[in-house]
Amino acid sequence: MASAAAAEEQQLRNEIARLNKVVQALMNRAERSMNAQGSDFGLFQTAIVLEDQVRDRTRELEAALRENEKINRALQRATEQMEREIEERKRAHAELEREREEQKVLIDQLEQAMNQLVQAEKLAALGSLVAGVAHELNTPLGNSLTVASALNEVIRNFMERFHAGSLSKQALLDFIAQCREAAQLVERNSQRAAALIGNFKQVAVDQTSMRRRKFDLRQALDEVLSTLQPNFRHTRHRLEVDVEPGIEIDGYPGPVEQIIANLLTNSLLHGFEGIDEGIIRISAEQRARDHVALCFSDNGVGMSETTARRAFDPFFTTKLGKGGSGLGLYIVYNLATVVLGGTISLASSPGQGARFELLLPRVAPQAPVVEEESHAT
Repeated sequence: MASAAAAEEQQLRNEIARLNKVVQALMNRAERSMNAQGSDFGLFQTAIVLEDQVRDRTRELEAALRENEKINRALQRATEQMEREIEERKRAHAELEREREEQKVLIDQLEQAMNQLVQAEKLAALGSLVAGVAHELNTPLGNSLTVASALNEVIRNFMERFHAGSLSKQALLDFIAQCREAAQLVERNSQRAAALIGNFKQVAVDQTSMRRRKFDLRQALDEVLSTLQPNFRHTRHRLEVDVEPGIEIDGYPGPVEQIIANLLTNSLLHGFEGIDEGIIRISAEQRARDHVALCFSDNGVGMSETTARRAFDPFFTTKLGKGGSGLGLYIVYNLATVVLGGTISLASSPGQGARFELLLPRVAPQAPVVEEESHAT
């Protein structure tokens, strides 16, 4: 733009110079004519008229030149202002890019910290599961040990009578009956212990490996709930399960089991606060052909509208400073929506308990994590 204005100014100057030359040439011509022919008044008048016209044109061109110079100065000021604004915008853009890079680094750090906290929460839940199973195993193992000790004493007494020669047929029959009863007791307690260990093993493998498989929903629930029974010990809370066998899901049983474990823990820790006899209900039904509705509800204290609205937010807890991490329901939400590809909704009000409904596809999407094919045998 500045170069175009300079070119226009130069053209004006050239035009003024050309007109001045024309005027001078006409004046010279008129003077020569007057000298050669005497006084030619008509030619003189023509020269004067032309001179006036050239003078008027010259004034117009000079005025245009001054206006053009004014425009050029304004253009120069506008150009300088624009250059300053461009520099300021460049600096602002560079600052914005720097802030974005810092925010990206901060977000990466927060995501890493979040993942570590989530993993810690999962390990804590698994540790609680281990402690509960170990406590639950004490009963059948203790019973088996007691029966084994009693049977050993029966055998010792039997051997003493045998060596003393005082063994009768009735004593032999009594000994056989006692051995049979002891064997049955040991077998029942061993089966119970084996079932507990098997359920725990299945749940632990599912939750730690995130392996995909086809599974029966009722069986998966029974496995995880059997490992969670110690949470109900020394309470009068009840657990009711209304899930028909045969609801098959092609997906990830580990997240389903962890969702139930987290919801159950949430009810016991928050929902039944101040309540002696609470009821937890778990039900499921098929929706159309490709979805399953899994419902978890309790008749606890419920939540306010504000609490329910923020229930799935990370680090939100009503037990701040009392051991609550605020990640339990956040993990539930991510598992239900991201890993299992479903939806989860919460309905609750003060004094009316809480109801969580999960709508899960019967064929889960590919999980956004690398599956581990190998697992403990």
